[in-house]
Amino acid sequence: MRSPCAKAPILGRKRAFSAPATASSTATPPKDEPTESPATPPENAAPGGNGAARGARFATRMAELMKDPDFAEAWKIQQTARIDERYGALFKQLNLAPDKLAALKALLVERENAGREVFASAAASGLDPRKQENREQLRKLSEDLRNEVNANIKATVGDTTYAALDAYQATGPQRNAVKDFAETLSYSGAPLSTAQSEQLTKILTETGKKSGRDVLVTEATITQATGVLSSTQVEALKQLQTEQQAQIVVEEKMRALREEAGFGGGGGGNRGNWGGGGGGNRGERGGN
Repeated sequence: MRSPCAKAPILGRKRAFSAPATASSTATPPKDEPTESPATPPENAAPGGNGAARGARFATRMAELMKDPDFAEAWKIQQTARIDERYGALFKQLNLAPDKLAALKALLVERENAGREVFASAAASGLDPRKQENREQLRKLSEDLRNEVNANIKATVGDTTYAALDAYQATGPQRNAVKDFAETLSYSGAPLSTAQSEQLTKILTETGKKSGRDVLVTEATITQATGVLSSTQVEALKQLQTEQQAQIVVEEKMRALREEAGFGGGGGGNRGNWGGGGGGNRGERGGN
């Protein structure tokens, strides 16, 4: 049977095209907020980026797709599923009334699609995002729309719940890291309990080293974890740290080798998903 640490993961939006009305109470967008959904224009097509023309074409085609009632309904279902998967644990903790929970989910979907809304409105209005003066307007409109939705979220659920949402999103990489670590221990004789997972998430938030979107185990992480984990679990965490360090060395050497061979810097290899890294499926790892 494979040991508990056999794998080495690195801890790791229809509106008129005008500036949204400013909410009476400006809400700060939660930290580490995933702002890109599968139908948001690609990152390199964002206003100010080199792919602005591709982003415009993408937004135009997406706007056409949304006119298809079957697609629009499927899109709504898929987006709600993403929100359920990403925030399910938080929804359970909040225990909101059904109507308030439904309103929160709808607002989270709206916020996640803010970029698409702006690009689609720009395309419908004939605004050329390739022009520098338009890029700044698009960026500002996207920011204003997200701020407006955040203010609506706060007005809907209240300051306390909004703060919990903020904290939940800020610890996304750490929670994903602990979830992966728990999975490696799930078939061992020392699985993580729910309480241990919550405590380890807090420890990683305080002591883990951010590396891009990943979270690395540090000596401080291990020291604090000794008061929470069993000796077997601590040894597994130490082994994970060793494997992380080895993987980083391999990635650095392989990157240098690729550069020497003329293949360019590359993406640095697959560092696992101990973090909120992008490119994943529907969960948090894919929303960022």
